[in-house]
Amino acid sequence: MNHSSRLPSGSGARQERAERILDTTAELLEQHGYRRVTIDDVASRAGIGKGTVYLHWKTREALFWAVLQREALRLFDHLVDELGKEPALALPHRLMRVIFLEGVRRPLVRALLLADAAVLGNLARDESVRAAQQDLAENPDYLQMLADEGVLRPELSPAEAVHVLANVSRGFYTAHELGEDDGLPLDARADLLAYVLRRSLENDTPPDPADLAELNARVTGLFRVMADGHREQLQRAY
Repeated sequence: MNHSSRLPSGSGARQERAERILDTTAELLEQHGYRRVTIDDVASRAGIGKGTVYLHWKTREALFWAVLQREALRLFDHLVDELGKEPALALPHRLMRVIFLEGVRRPLVRALLLADAAVLGNLARDESVRAAQQDLAENPDYLQMLADEGVLRPELSPAEAVHVLANVSRGFYTAHELGEDDGLPLDARADLLAYVLRRSLENDTPPDPADLAELNARVTGLFRVMADGHREQLQRAY
């Protein structure tokens, strides 16, 4: 799917230039990490003057955060699209399988999910980054929705479920980062994550179609709100 049409709209050349700056910064961050990338590097590779970068983002940190916001926005838009195709995707084992695969395939999403200081540098401790990480990997509102709709195992509180979800998912990402996949294909690892989360978080009795539809609608709405928040902030630089 082409997500560029879902990004904030700006005035012609200005938007195109902002996109080029973000694309370039994303490439450099993936290759070298936060500490080794400067505004000079971004401007040089993008073929523009350093001052032009500052027309869009006033600080290096603001530019790097915008790159992460765009990654989060693209992921939320993707999830909203997928939820519209399949109601059962709102269940945690299905949803986290999709997020895991996206995180593995997209290094900056993975860095955001893990708050990876090697890639994000000082931004890994930033409150905005931490909030985005929580939105993606351990959202308490999502876990409360699961409890409300009778999906969550009755012996687990939403807070306990957040702890399980966050740490199990992080373990799978970390194993991937360290190359500890035991030779298993990526899809097989994603299936194992789904299996563990289904057994540890979800009620043994599957939700009836009406409850599942309600859960899907609520989760879709949650992700749309978060996507729109990132979209609105990105719009200011476009």
